[in-house]
Amino acid sequence: QLISNKSDGYSKPGEPKTTKYVLYEKNSQKAAYRGSFDGLRGGVYVEEGIYDLLVYTSDFNALDANFFRGLDNWRTAETYTRQTPMEEATPRTDVTEMYMVEPDPTFSVVKEDIIILSGYEDHEIEVELIQKSFKYYLTIRASGLQNIHTATMHISGMYTSAFLSNEDHRMNEAGVQSLDMDIRRYDMEDPLGRGELYGEFWAFGPNQREDISNSITLYFINGDVIVMKLKDLTPQIKTLKKGGEIIVEEFLEIKGPAGGFQPGVGDWNDTNVDIIL
Repeated sequence: QLISNKSDGYSKPGEPKTTKYVLYEKNSQKAAYRGSFDGLRGGVYVEEGIYDLLVYTSDFNALDANFFRGLDNWRTAETYTRQTPMEEATPRTDVTEMYMVEPDPTFSVVKEDIIILSGYEDHEIEVELIQKSFKYYLTIRASGLQNIHTATMHISGMYTSAFLSNEDHRMNEAGVQSLDMDIRRYDMEDPLGRGELYGEFWAFGPNQREDISNSITLYFINGDVIVMKLKDLTPQIKTLKKGGEIIVEEFLEIKGPAGGFQPGVGDWNDTNVDIIL
């Protein structure tokens, strides 16, 4: 069973395609059995003994964005996504800043001290998988939307991974996530181009260190690149540990490219050119 966060206003992501497990021998903590099964129910044959069980999944989409490491011991088991160090990052002594791919919905749980008396008898074990990544969403009111073709948002200061057995994270890492924003104009005939920018994304949550800010920067493209940074929302974002709506009260006025040049081909003449082969 999946237990999803109830504060973000979103329903569960549905049943995963597959769920993975690792059984660890209690005394040695050695990973004795690994595998996966379809959906949320499956079986495995094991020898009698006492085990700790790790169950986890992020297999909800066509391509799974999550990777897993540290699985030789459930205490070090961790999920993360593809990451690239930021060359232009502000130098820090103990924080690594990096661009990171958005994680998929992620769930996991550890159940300790499972006693198997006989490998020839059926033992049914039920667990509730706890949510490890969370959904965020925001709406930004703006004018000048007729001046842009695309809008991309970067949010900084996010956790880059999550441990599967508890709510811990790597506190010395800060990730920047990128997402495309939907451009929603109220009226296509409005000369001021008023409307909204809407975006939603999954994340492991905002890093709770006070010296790591959660800034939002917008990149608009229409021939040129227009960059706008929102006012500091760090205090609000840090309260959203398990997803939810990021409230943006700021109103953006997006100006067109310098000179107002809008490329087009409507007034071009047809020209025949001989190509020598």
